Amino acid sequence: MATITLAADSTTLILNVTAITDFMSGDVLTLTPVNPSTSHVNGNNGSVNINERSDKGVYDLLINVQRFSESDVFLNNADRQSPPTVFNGSVKEDFTRDGTAGVESFILENGSFTTRSTVTKNDQDGNALMAYSIRFRTATRNV
Repeated sequence: MATITLAADSTTLILNVTAITDFMSGDVLTLTPVNPSTSHVNGNNGSVNINERSDKGVYDLLINVQRFSESDVFLNNADRQSPPTVFNGSVKEDFTRDGTAGVESFILENGSFTTRSTVTKNDQDGNALMAYSIRFRTATRNV
């Protein structure tokens, strides 16, 4: 399954009405489908039964934000809630096709953290990041 890669410097991420803006310079957001779109059951004499999966719209969103930033504080606080925080929002990326501006967007519905956040420290340039993974029940693409 293909991973959708969105350049952080041209992408707007909104989660629960909060703009997530503190991405690492040159970083990307990744939106990865978790399940196949269809299932196949092979039968005798070359027959096949193909069914659409009800969970085909599940996606994992991986985002990296700067440690101690407002986005990190928001996501960390959401990660510590009980019951778990449910996220809804969108990812939008601007593009130009044949000289005409456009927007690709994904509507993100019913998401929650799937793993604890990952801490990365960098002693070369002082940047440090926090990686958050959120699984959404549905991510619908619009162009």
